[in-house]
Amino acid sequence: MLNGQKVIGIVPFAPLFGKQESRYDDKYFFTDTYGVRVQEAGMIPLGVLPVMERIRSNVLELCDAFVMQGGQAISPFHMEVIDHAIRTGKKLLGICLGCQALQCYFQTRKEAEERGFTGSIGDLYAQLKHEEKYIFLKELDGHYPSPVLPREGAERTKHPVILEEGSNLAKILGKTRIMGASFHHFCIGYPAPGLTVTGRAEDGTIEVVESGEKIIGTQFHPDVDDELHEIFDWLGK
Repeated sequence: MLNGQKVIGIVPFAPLFGKQESRYDDKYFFTDTYGVRVQEAGMIPLGVLPVMERIRSNVLELCDAFVMQGGQAISPFHMEVIDHAIRTGKKLLGICLGCQALQCYFQTRKEAEERGFTGSIGDLYAQLKHEEKYIFLKELDGHYPSPVLPREGAERTKHPVILEEGSNLAKILGKTRIMGASFHHFCIGYPAPGLTVTGRAEDGTIEVVESGEKIIGTQFHPDVDDELHEIFDWLGK
């Protein structure tokens, strides 16, 4: 909380570190739409900056809740943010890649329990992803209708999303059928233990997952939609 306003940590995405020739290609990306929505909801957006693909816990402690934005690659720091949110009871909204990161987190936690692993969940995720070639998600056709998510005219990327009656998101929005903007090549094939599927597209694709009352993942993009501002309002309540 800062001057009576809640601080919402915006979690970036990063390309694979160490894969490019230049050191300056190891970088993090923040997309403005997420900060815009948080500010419109009366809260303070704060970029959560990793260092060497990790985030210090005292940085996360500055935030009252988190938005995990869309992007191109899930990193160990995504696991650390989710773990912090769950342990501290803070709200977290994962969008597109952020939704998929929730699946990766809960699947990694399952593996940690089965293996008796007691180290950093970010380290185990990196091991599963890079060394063991673990499959967390499945590829998907038909949910990437445009080469870009257009600045104007996002309506053409939308499709119906059916929400489970009584789910957290259905209560937040006050409806069980919405239109969501799709822009993704991967999706959750099956929910990891700890996640509940509460929304699907008409073709069966998982579009919403929840864990308890404070963790929501949307595969669609409410950050580009003026009609779904209640999702961001929820972070500040």
